[in-house]
This record gives sequence, structure tokens and C-alpha cells, in this order.
Amino acid sequence: MANRSDSCLEILGDMKKTDGKKELLENNVSEKQEVSPPRCPFSWKKLIEMKDKNVEFFAGDGYQRLRIFDIDGKTKSLYMASELGKITWPLRFEKLERIHKLIHSGKVVLIPYEIDKLIPTWGNFVTGLFRYLGCSKTE
Repeated sequence: MANRSDSCLEILGDMKKTDGKKELLENNVSEKQEVSPPRCPFSWKKLIEMKDKNVEFFAGDGYQRLRIFDIDGKTKSLYMASELGKITWPLRFEKLERIHKLIHSGKVVLIPYEIDKLIPTWGNFVTGLFRYLGCSKTE
């Protein structure tokens, strides 16, 4: 029994040396690497695939069904349509990518109100898209 308790104390001693999960992540990820969990499939190709398959997802409020209506490859922007047929104006992929990085870094919470501050009127749509893709704060 003494060996078992000694090993437990050693493990606890090692845990006390770090400040927690954040420090471990910072040590394991170099500055050049992008912080994105392997479960997150967000990419330009994934958006094109969703459009081709007419994938429907719920908006951030959970009431309205949305889908990617059209994608413009030249300007790298997309249009979304609601279940009522209302089509949005274009949203550039660069903006989506920027918001995506902020969400995974933990600087922005994935709720419509926070997204609206960064991309006005798009909070509900973008929140629904990222929730469908499984994006959340880095774990």
C-alpha cells in the first residue's frame, strides 16, 4: 500500500507544478501552429460540401432552419437561405475564418449577441453554422 500512496503523491506533485490546462496547451502548441481541435471540420471545402448536399441546420436561436444557398468562388463569399426562402447578402469567408479563430481561442463566446458585435446582423446565422459544425471553445 505504501507504494500506491507514494505514486499518487508523485502524480499530485506533478500536477501542482502546472497552472492547469491552459499552460499545458501553450507548451504543446508552438506559435506557428493553428489552435483548432481535430473535431472541428470548418473549412471552405466543408462549406461547399454543405451547399452541394443542401444540409440544413438551425440558427443560433434554435427556431429557424437555415442552409447555404449559394457560394461565390471568385469573391470567396456565401449566401444563406432561411426555411421561408429569405436569402441573405454575401458573407465573406475571411470574416467567418476570423470569428472561428476567436471562438476556438476562447476570446469570443459562441452566442448570437457576441457574434453580432463582430459581424452585425449575422450573429444568429453564424452561431447556428458553427454549432452545427461542432465548434466551441478549445477544450
